[in-house]
Amino acid sequence: MMRADAVKPHVAVIDKADVSSLLQAVRTLQDARREIDALRARNDRLLREIVQLKEREAQTHRLADQDELTGLCNRRSMLQRLESSLVAASRHGNHLALLFIDLDGFKDVNDHFGHAIGDALLKAVGARIAARARRSDVVCRYGGDEFVVVVPELCDPADAIQIAETIRRRLALPYLIGGHELHVTGSVGAAFYPSDGDKAERLLQRADESMYLAKALQSRALPAARRAHDHGGRVVAVAVQSSPVKSRAPA
Repeated sequence: MMRADAVKPHVAVIDKADVSSLLQAVRTLQDARREIDALRARNDRLLREIVQLKEREAQTHRLADQDELTGLCNRRSMLQRLESSLVAASRHGNHLALLFIDLDGFKDVNDHFGHAIGDALLKAVGARIAARARRSDVVCRYGGDEFVVVVPELCDPADAIQIAETIRRRLALPYLIGGHELHVTGSVGAAFYPSDGDKAERLLQRADESMYLAKALQSRALPAARRAHDHGGRVVAVAVQSSPVKSRAPA
């Protein structure tokens, strides 16, 4: 017999409606978590796409401003910076020089050793010019085997001639590329603001003319550079003796 004071077990009765509501709440939480996970994945994907887009934009800007082969300033960017430098020179009363450099003997290298060696030589030439320019100068591959250096903020135009002479001497040193010892030189023409003009096109024209004058003055009998002067005695071109192309078999 059961004792009168025995505790009877409590049986909880759960309403079916409560069970249904509880299950619905669990499903809602699960759906919400899935949506949050999906949003996080989508956000991560969008962030990656944004980073990639910015990288592509930066590369596009670099390609718009840089020569693809040498990494130097390209013609378009150089002209923009030349225009800005001319405005600054006019405002502050400074001189500006434009150096036009054309390689002598590059065609022989390209024809004899091929375009791959020729391209490597152009990159090496560009690096040598950039290494001898000032930080404020603009070094540009103008096209083919032609280079331009904008030399702004000059107090004395003779400073630009020193830069041109330094570049010329550096370019005349041998290049060891692909197991070949290559020798090319450079003809350098110079034009100055304001004496040669105050427009970019005019300065380029004058520097180009001076460069061709430098080529015309070349003589194999001269072991060193010869300079051309205008009527005022100012150096407007630097010419150097062309050296034959030499090759050396790989060691």
